[in-house]
Amino acid sequence: MASFDIAVEFVLLNEKGVEINEADPGGITNRGISLRFLKAIDSDKLKLFGIFDKPNDETIKTLDIIQTKNIYYDQFWVHAPFEKLHSQELCNYLFDSAVNMGIAPAVKALQRACWSVFGCRSNHADDGILGENTLYLVNSIRDMPALLCALRSERAGDYRLIAALNPTEKQFLNGWLNRAYD
Repeated sequence: MASFDIAVEFVLLNEKGVEINEADPGGITNRGISLRFLKAIDSDKLKLFGIFDKPNDETIKTLDIIQTKNIYYDQFWVHAPFEKLHSQELCNYLFDSAVNMGIAPAVKALQRACWSVFGCRSNHADDGILGENTLYLVNSIRDMPALLCALRSERAGDYRLIAALNPTEKQFLNGWLNRAYD
């Protein structure tokens, strides 16, 4: 079974420090937590993370590592059964994808990658739900390198689509592709 502690450390290799980019629609970001993201979290939930005032730039700048991990656990890890993945390597990559692009898009990419490994669409939908059917399919794959390769390709394709549909996001494409293929 996969471990949150290992998966979140993998994410934090990609999500480093405070970033201020006026073109980023998420606003100021620290370790991958953006101001826009924090503002969308219920104020009672924010209190559990030690955030008692309305989130602002200073809130993001002062987020510590414990708060960050707690946010990732509460807002991502518990919303999909990542721990039921048998491969920690796959879990790390999928969790990183979920943090970067959202849980449903990350799981859809995984489901499409499974189609590639099995050589057909199979009977599994790309519904974005890491449910029992998807878990069974993923955990039954013996060629994990092939699945990870297909998943990288699917993730990169999603990033290319985002950049094509949203020209303001195109400036982030190279960074996203580096992350997808890393």
